[in-house]
Amino acid sequence: MRWQPDSPECAECGFDWAVARENAIDLVSRVPDAAAAAVARIQEPTQRIGGRWSASMYVWHLVDVLRIGTERLFTLIHDPGRGITCWDENALAEARRYGQLSPGVGLIILRSAAREWAEAASKAPAEATVRHPRFGNLGALEIIRRNAHEVHHHLMDISRYSDPGP
Repeated sequence: MRWQPDSPECAECGFDWAVARENAIDLVSRVPDAAAAAVARIQEPTQRIGGRWSASMYVWHLVDVLRIGTERLFTLIHDPGRGITCWDENALAEARRYGQLSPGVGLIILRSAAREWAEAASKAPAEATVRHPRFGNLGALEIIRRNAHEVHHHLMDISRYSDPGP
């Protein structure tokens, strides 16, 4: 599983899985500015390169990552017995038609999604756990780190569009 930590660092993006909770929250809080700067360097953010998503599609994916992350953190806080579900990023991208959505609007919404996520992450109790069907019991720190990794990783993906390379 790509988002399952299997080594101390992500081999692709260098994310440190031992990042402290506050540093992970700070990383996510800086995502809107970093994404806006990365998208500003791209001539056509809605254009796909190869089989990958476009930069704009990644922006919308970041929005959904943080929204779903917020839901998971609120479940951990308010109804941990309910558990959390798996989700399919490609099915969601297709259902929401990421390719047709405005990159500018995505960047605006990303700001509010990051703010809401950071607030939920700050309130999530360290001792609580919630059940995930694939990964078992997850605590706040695990959810926070997974979301921080995903946004860090996808900022790298967006940046590739300003320097597509090989």
